[in-house]
Amino acid sequence: MKRLTATNAFRAAFAIVSIAALATALASCGSPSPRKIADRNGMVFGLAIKAGDIYTPETVKIMKSHFNLIVPEDSMKWVNIRPKKDFWNWSDMDAMVDFAEKNRMRIKGHTFLWQDQNGPYVHSLKTREEAVELLTDHITTIMTRYKGRISEYDVANEVFNEDGTLRDTIWYRLIGDDFLDVAFKAARAADPDAKLILCDYNTEYAGTAKGDASYELVKEMKARGVPVDGVAFQLHCMAELPFNEEAIRENIRRFHAMGVSCSFSEVDVRVKLPLDEVNTAQQNNVYERLAAIARTEPGAKSLILWGLSDKGSWIPRAFPGFGSANIFDKDMKKKPAYYALMKGLSGK
Repeated sequence: MKRLTATNAFRAAFAIVSIAALATALASCGSPSPRKIADRNGMVFGLAIKAGDIYTPETVKIMKSHFNLIVPEDSMKWVNIRPKKDFWNWSDMDAMVDFAEKNRMRIKGHTFLWQDQNGPYVHSLKTREEAVELLTDHITTIMTRYKGRISEYDVANEVFNEDGTLRDTIWYRLIGDDFLDVAFKAARAADPDAKLILCDYNTEYAGTAKGDASYELVKEMKARGVPVDGVAFQLHCMAELPFNEEAIRENIRRFHAMGVSCSFSEVDVRVKLPLDEVNTAQQNNVYERLAAIARTEPGAKSLILWGLSDKGSWIPRAFPGFGSANIFDKDMKKKPAYYALMKGLSGK
Protein backbone atom coordinates (compact mmCIF):
# COMPACT_ATOMS: atom_id res chain seq x y z
CA MET A 1 0.00 0.00 0.00
CA LYS A 2 1.36 3.42 -0.92
CA ARG A 3 2.39 5.82 1.79
CA LEU A 4 -0.22 8.50 2.55
CA THR A 5 0.31 12.04 3.71
CA ALA A 6 -1.90 13.11 6.61
CA THR A 7 -3.91 15.45 4.36
CA ASN A 8 -4.41 12.89 1.60
CA ALA A 9 -5.27 10.19 4.10
CA PHE A 10 -7.89 12.43 5.70
CA ARG A 11 -9.42 13.34 2.35
CA ALA A 12 -9.50 9.74 1.22
CA ALA A 13 -11.01 8.56 4.49
CA PHE A 14 -13.64 11.30 4.37
CA ALA A 15 -14.55 10.41 0.78
CA ILE A 16 -14.84 6.71 1.59
CA VAL A 17 -16.94 7.38 4.70
CA SER A 18 -19.21 9.64 2.61
CA ILE A 19 -19.69 6.91 0.01
CA ALA A 20 -20.32 4.33 2.73
CA ALA A 21 -22.94 6.62 4.25
CA LEU A 22 -24.57 7.01 0.85
CA ALA A 23 -24.65 3.24 0.39
CA THR A 24 -26.36 2.82 3.74
CA ALA A 25 -28.86 5.56 2.97
CA LEU A 26 -29.70 4.10 -0.43
CA ALA A 27 -30.22 0.66 1.05
CA SER A 28 -32.43 1.93 3.85
CA CYS A 29 -34.71 4.16 1.76
CA GLY A 30 -35.24 1.81 -1.17
CA SER A 31 -33.95 4.36 -3.68
CA PRO A 32 -34.78 3.99 -7.39
CA SER A 33 -32.47 2.04 -9.67
CA PRO A 34 -29.95 3.83 -11.90
CA ARG A 35 -32.22 3.06 -14.85
CA LYS A 36 -35.16 4.85 -13.25
CA ILE A 37 -32.96 7.78 -12.29
CA ALA A 38 -31.63 8.00 -15.86
CA ASP A 39 -35.12 7.79 -17.33
CA ARG A 40 -36.33 10.50 -14.97
CA ASN A 41 -33.43 12.77 -16.01
CA GLY A 42 -33.85 12.10 -19.73
CA MET A 43 -30.51 10.29 -19.87
CA VAL A 44 -29.07 7.28 -21.59
CA PHE A 45 -27.41 4.98 -19.06
CA GLY A 46 -25.92 2.05 -20.93
CA LEU A 47 -23.69 -0.99 -20.74
CA ALA A 48 -21.40 -2.75 -23.20
CA ILE A 49 -22.13 -6.48 -23.13
CA LYS A 50 -20.70 -9.69 -24.47
CA ALA A 51 -22.82 -12.13 -26.45
CA GLY A 52 -23.25 -14.51 -23.52
CA ASP A 53 -24.38 -11.87 -21.03
CA ILE A 54 -28.01 -12.06 -22.12
CA TYR A 55 -28.07 -15.74 -21.11
CA THR A 56 -26.54 -15.23 -17.64
CA PRO A 57 -29.36 -14.82 -15.08
CA GLU A 58 -27.41 -12.74 -12.57
CA THR A 59 -26.18 -10.35 -15.26
CA VAL A 60 -29.60 -10.16 -16.92
CA LYS A 61 -31.22 -9.17 -13.64
CA ILE A 62 -28.78 -6.30 -13.16
CA MET A 63 -29.01 -5.18 -16.78
CA LYS A 64 -32.80 -5.02 -16.73
CA SER A 65 -32.96 -2.98 -13.53
CA HIS A 66 -29.95 -0.73 -14.09
CA PHE A 67 -29.65 0.18 -17.78
CA ASN A 68 -31.82 1.58 -20.57
CA LEU A 69 -29.34 0.89 -23.39
CA ILE A 70 -26.97 -1.91 -24.33
CA VAL A 71 -24.14 -1.96 -26.86
CA PRO A 72 -22.37 -5.04 -28.24
CA GLU A 73 -18.76 -4.98 -27.09
CA ASP A 74 -17.54 -7.15 -29.96
CA SER A 75 -20.46 -8.84 -31.72
CA MET A 76 -20.89 -6.20 -34.44
CA LYS A 77 -17.22 -5.85 -35.26
CA TRP A 78 -16.30 -7.10 -38.73
CA VAL A 79 -14.39 -10.21 -37.69
CA ASN A 80 -17.41 -11.46 -35.73
CA ILE A 81 -20.44 -10.40 -37.72
CA ARG A 82 -18.81 -10.94 -41.14
CA PRO A 83 -15.83 -13.27 -40.74
CA LYS A 84 -15.81 -13.94 -44.49
CA LYS A 85 -16.87 -11.59 -47.24
CA ASP A 86 -19.75 -13.81 -48.28
CA PHE A 87 -20.76 -15.09 -44.82
CA TRP A 88 -22.72 -13.16 -42.20
CA ASN A 89 -23.00 -14.32 -38.57
CA TRP A 90 -26.26 -12.73 -37.46
CA SER A 91 -27.11 -14.89 -34.46
CA ASP A 92 -25.48 -12.88 -31.66
CA MET A 93 -26.70 -9.50 -32.88
CA ASP A 94 -30.20 -10.78 -33.57
CA ALA A 95 -30.37 -12.13 -30.03
CA MET A 96 -29.15 -8.85 -28.53
CA VAL A 97 -31.65 -6.79 -30.50
CA ASP A 98 -34.46 -9.13 -29.44
CA PHE A 99 -33.32 -8.90 -25.82
CA ALA A 100 -33.24 -5.10 -25.92
CA GLU A 101 -36.71 -4.87 -27.39
CA LYS A 102 -38.15 -7.38 -24.95
CA ASN A 103 -36.81 -5.37 -22.03
CA ARG A 104 -37.67 -1.92 -23.40
CA MET A 105 -34.04 -0.97 -23.88
CA ARG A 106 -32.37 0.88 -26.69
CA ILE A 107 -29.40 -0.66 -28.46
CA LYS A 108 -26.36 1.02 -29.98
CA GLY A 109 -24.37 -0.46 -32.87
CA HIS A 110 -20.58 -0.60 -32.60
CA THR A 111 -18.76 -0.24 -35.04
CA PHE A 112 -18.31 -0.09 -38.85
CA LEU A 113 -15.10 1.74 -39.66
CA TRP A 114 -12.15 0.76 -37.45
CA GLN A 115 -8.55 -0.30 -37.91
CA ASP A 116 -8.85 -3.42 -35.74
CA GLN A 117 -10.84 -6.66 -35.71
CA ASN A 118 -11.43 -6.73 -39.46
CA GLY A 119 -11.64 -9.90 -41.52
CA PRO A 120 -8.54 -10.81 -43.59
CA TYR A 121 -10.42 -9.99 -46.79
CA VAL A 122 -10.63 -6.34 -45.69
CA HIS A 123 -6.85 -6.08 -45.71
CA SER A 124 -6.68 -7.63 -49.17
CA LEU A 125 -8.47 -4.63 -50.72
CA LYS A 126 -6.37 -2.89 -53.37
CA THR A 127 -8.29 0.07 -54.79
CA ARG A 128 -10.50 2.95 -53.69
CA GLU A 129 -13.40 1.50 -55.67
CA GLU A 130 -13.14 -1.86 -53.90
CA ALA A 131 -12.93 -0.22 -50.49
CA VAL A 132 -15.89 2.11 -51.07
CA GLU A 133 -17.99 -0.75 -52.43
CA LEU A 134 -17.23 -3.09 -49.52
CA LEU A 135 -17.64 -0.44 -46.79
CA THR A 136 -20.92 0.79 -48.28
CA ASP A 137 -22.25 -2.75 -48.67
CA HIS A 138 -21.28 -3.61 -45.08
CA ILE A 139 -22.95 -0.56 -43.56
CA THR A 140 -26.04 -0.84 -45.75
CA THR A 141 -26.56 -4.54 -45.09
CA ILE A 142 -26.39 -4.20 -41.29
CA MET A 143 -28.40 -1.02 -40.99
CA THR A 144 -31.08 -2.24 -43.37
CA ARG A 145 -31.47 -5.43 -41.35
CA TYR A 146 -31.91 -3.50 -38.09
CA LYS A 147 -33.63 -0.39 -39.47
CA GLY A 148 -35.88 1.10 -36.83
CA ARG A 149 -34.57 -1.32 -34.20
CA ILE A 150 -31.04 -0.04 -33.49
CA SER A 151 -31.26 3.61 -32.51
CA GLU A 152 -27.65 4.77 -32.92
CA TYR A 153 -24.32 3.63 -34.32
CA ASP A 154 -20.64 4.34 -33.81
CA VAL A 155 -20.11 4.70 -37.55
CA ALA A 156 -16.37 5.28 -37.16
CA ASN A 157 -14.06 4.47 -34.28
CA GLU A 158 -10.60 5.75 -33.30
CA VAL A 159 -9.68 7.64 -36.45
CA PHE A 160 -7.14 10.01 -34.83
CA ASN A 161 -3.51 9.78 -33.79
CA GLU A 162 -2.56 11.45 -30.52
CA ASP A 163 -1.24 14.52 -32.36
CA GLY A 164 -4.61 15.06 -34.02
CA THR A 165 -3.67 13.72 -37.45
CA LEU A 166 -5.77 11.02 -39.07
CA ARG A 167 -4.73 7.46 -38.33
CA ASP A 168 -3.16 5.53 -41.22
CA THR A 169 -5.79 2.79 -41.70
CA ILE A 170 -6.76 0.62 -44.66
CA TRP A 171 -9.82 2.85 -45.17
CA TYR A 172 -7.89 6.12 -45.12
CA ARG A 173 -5.14 4.80 -47.37
CA LEU A 174 -7.46 3.40 -50.04
CA ILE A 175 -10.44 5.76 -49.99
CA GLY A 176 -8.64 9.00 -49.15
CA ASP A 177 -9.58 12.12 -47.21
CA ASP A 178 -13.32 11.56 -47.72
CA PHE A 179 -13.40 8.08 -46.15
CA LEU A 180 -15.56 9.35 -43.27
CA ASP A 181 -17.91 11.13 -45.67
CA VAL A 182 -18.44 7.83 -47.51
CA ALA A 183 -19.23 5.94 -44.30
CA PHE A 184 -21.59 8.50 -42.76
CA LYS A 185 -23.49 9.13 -46.00
CA ALA A 186 -23.96 5.40 -46.52
CA ALA A 187 -25.26 5.09 -42.97
CA ARG A 188 -27.74 7.94 -43.39
CA ALA A 189 -29.03 6.43 -46.63
CA ALA A 190 -29.50 3.04 -44.98
CA ASP A 191 -31.46 4.34 -41.97
CA PRO A 192 -32.37 8.05 -42.02
CA ASP A 193 -33.63 7.92 -38.41
CA ALA A 194 -30.56 6.39 -36.76
CA LYS A 195 -28.17 8.60 -34.80
CA LEU A 196 -24.70 8.57 -36.39
CA ILE A 197 -21.66 8.96 -34.14
CA LEU A 198 -17.90 9.49 -34.42
CA CYS A 199 -16.17 7.72 -31.51
CA ASP A 200 -12.62 8.06 -30.18
CA TYR A 201 -10.50 8.10 -27.03
CA ASN A 202 -8.58 11.04 -25.55
CA THR A 203 -10.88 13.48 -27.36
CA GLU A 204 -12.89 14.61 -24.34
CA TYR A 205 -10.84 17.70 -23.44
CA ALA A 206 -11.02 21.00 -25.30
CA GLY A 207 -7.54 22.48 -25.69
CA THR A 208 -5.73 19.23 -26.50
CA ALA A 209 -4.40 18.27 -29.94
CA LYS A 210 -6.73 15.31 -30.30
CA GLY A 211 -9.75 16.98 -28.71
CA ASP A 212 -9.45 20.05 -30.91
CA ALA A 213 -8.79 17.97 -34.05
CA SER A 214 -11.99 16.04 -33.42
CA TYR A 215 -13.97 19.25 -33.05
CA GLU A 216 -12.51 20.82 -36.20
CA LEU A 217 -13.07 17.66 -38.26
CA VAL A 218 -16.72 17.39 -37.25
CA LYS A 219 -17.20 21.09 -37.90
CA GLU A 220 -15.79 20.66 -41.43
CA MET A 221 -17.89 17.56 -42.05
CA LYS A 222 -21.04 19.38 -40.98
CA ALA A 223 -20.16 22.26 -43.30
CA ARG A 224 -19.91 19.77 -46.19
CA GLY A 225 -23.31 18.33 -45.35
CA VAL A 226 -21.99 15.07 -43.92
CA PRO A 227 -24.57 13.71 -41.44
CA VAL A 228 -22.67 13.57 -38.14
CA ASP A 229 -25.16 13.60 -35.27
CA GLY A 230 -22.88 12.95 -32.32
CA VAL A 231 -19.41 12.35 -30.96
CA ALA A 232 -18.53 9.77 -28.34
CA PHE A 233 -15.74 10.20 -25.80
CA GLN A 234 -14.60 6.73 -24.76
CA LEU A 235 -13.31 7.82 -21.34
CA HIS A 236 -11.23 4.83 -20.36
CA CYS A 237 -9.91 6.81 -17.40
CA MET A 238 -7.04 6.32 -14.97
CA ALA A 239 -8.10 7.26 -11.45
CA GLU A 240 -4.75 8.74 -10.48
CA LEU A 241 -4.58 11.23 -13.38
CA PRO A 242 -5.87 14.79 -12.95
CA PHE A 243 -9.50 15.16 -14.03
CA ASN A 244 -10.25 18.35 -15.96
CA GLU A 245 -13.98 18.86 -15.60
CA GLU A 246 -13.87 22.37 -17.04
CA ALA A 247 -12.25 21.17 -20.29
CA ILE A 248 -14.82 18.39 -20.73
CA ARG A 249 -17.72 20.77 -20.18
CA GLU A 250 -16.21 23.30 -22.61
CA ASN A 251 -15.88 20.59 -25.25
CA ILE A 252 -19.46 19.39 -24.79
CA ARG A 253 -20.78 22.92 -25.06
CA ARG A 254 -18.96 23.77 -28.28
CA PHE A 255 -20.21 20.59 -29.95
CA HIS A 256 -23.72 21.26 -28.64
CA ALA A 257 -23.59 24.76 -30.11
CA MET A 258 -23.28 23.31 -33.61
CA GLY A 259 -25.99 20.72 -33.09
CA VAL A 260 -23.78 17.72 -32.26
CA SER A 261 -24.45 15.70 -29.11
CA CYS A 262 -21.76 14.17 -26.92
CA SER A 263 -21.79 10.84 -25.10
CA PHE A 264 -19.49 9.13 -22.62
CA SER A 265 -19.37 5.84 -24.45
CA GLU A 266 -16.86 3.37 -22.99
CA VAL A 267 -16.49 4.44 -19.39
CA ASP A 268 -14.28 2.59 -16.95
CA VAL A 269 -11.87 3.95 -14.36
CA ARG A 270 -8.79 1.82 -13.77
CA VAL A 271 -6.53 2.09 -10.74
CA LYS A 272 -2.93 1.10 -10.19
CA LEU A 273 -2.94 -1.98 -8.01
CA PRO A 274 -3.01 -2.66 -5.15
CA LEU A 275 -6.09 -0.73 -4.07
CA ASP A 276 -5.74 1.70 -1.20
CA GLU A 277 -7.75 4.52 0.34
CA VAL A 278 -6.33 7.16 -1.99
CA ASN A 279 -6.87 5.52 -5.36
CA THR A 280 -10.28 4.22 -4.29
CA ALA A 281 -11.31 7.78 -3.45
CA GLN A 282 -9.85 9.01 -6.75
CA GLN A 283 -11.84 6.41 -8.66
CA ASN A 284 -15.02 7.35 -6.83
CA ASN A 285 -14.41 10.99 -7.66
CA VAL A 286 -14.08 10.32 -11.40
CA TYR A 287 -17.20 8.17 -11.58
CA GLU A 288 -19.25 10.70 -9.62
CA ARG A 289 -18.10 13.69 -11.67
CA LEU A 290 -18.59 11.99 -15.02
CA ALA A 291 -22.13 11.03 -14.07
CA ALA A 292 -22.83 14.55 -12.81
CA ILE A 293 -21.55 16.09 -16.05
CA ALA A 294 -23.69 13.75 -18.13
CA ARG A 295 -26.70 14.61 -15.98
CA THR A 296 -26.26 18.37 -16.04
CA GLU A 297 -24.98 19.11 -19.55
CA PRO A 298 -27.81 19.36 -22.13
CA GLY A 299 -25.35 18.39 -24.86
CA ALA A 300 -24.37 15.13 -23.18
CA LYS A 301 -27.04 13.10 -21.33
CA SER A 302 -25.44 9.76 -22.20
CA LEU A 303 -23.10 7.54 -20.16
CA ILE A 304 -22.26 3.98 -21.19
CA LEU A 305 -20.14 1.68 -19.03
CA TRP A 306 -17.61 -0.56 -20.79
CA GLY A 307 -18.35 -3.67 -18.80
CA LEU A 308 -20.19 -4.36 -15.59
CA SER A 309 -17.81 -6.19 -13.27
CA ASP A 310 -14.07 -6.69 -12.79
CA LYS A 311 -14.53 -10.34 -13.71
CA GLY A 312 -13.36 -10.71 -17.29
CA SER A 313 -12.37 -7.04 -17.56
CA TRP A 314 -10.10 -6.13 -20.47
CA ILE A 315 -8.07 -3.72 -18.32
CA PRO A 316 -5.53 -6.12 -16.73
CA ARG A 317 -4.67 -7.49 -20.18
CA ALA A 318 -4.31 -4.09 -21.81
CA PHE A 319 -2.73 -2.27 -18.84
CA PRO A 320 -0.61 -4.65 -16.74
CA GLY A 321 -0.53 -3.59 -13.10
CA PHE A 322 -3.93 -1.89 -13.33
CA GLY A 323 -7.41 -3.17 -12.62
CA SER A 324 -10.57 -2.80 -10.52
CA ALA A 325 -11.99 -0.52 -13.21
CA ASN A 326 -15.70 -1.34 -12.98
CA ILE A 327 -18.53 -0.63 -10.54
CA PHE A 328 -19.09 -4.28 -9.56
CA ASP A 329 -16.29 -6.51 -8.26
CA LYS A 330 -15.38 -10.01 -9.45
CA ASP A 331 -18.13 -11.47 -7.28
CA MET A 332 -20.74 -9.12 -8.79
CA LYS A 333 -20.98 -7.08 -5.60
CA LYS A 334 -21.39 -3.31 -5.66
CA LYS A 335 -18.19 -1.37 -5.06
CA PRO A 336 -17.85 2.14 -3.61
CA ALA A 337 -17.60 3.30 -7.24
CA TYR A 338 -21.18 2.13 -7.77
CA TYR A 339 -22.48 4.45 -5.07
CA ALA A 340 -20.31 7.32 -6.30
CA LEU A 341 -21.83 6.89 -9.75
CA MET A 342 -25.32 6.80 -8.24
CA LYS A 343 -24.58 10.05 -6.43
CA GLY A 344 -23.55 11.71 -9.69
CA LEU A 345 -26.58 10.38 -11.58
CA SER A 346 -29.08 11.42 -8.94
CA GLY A 347 -27.47 14.68 -7.82
CA LYS A 348 -27.98 13.64 -4.22
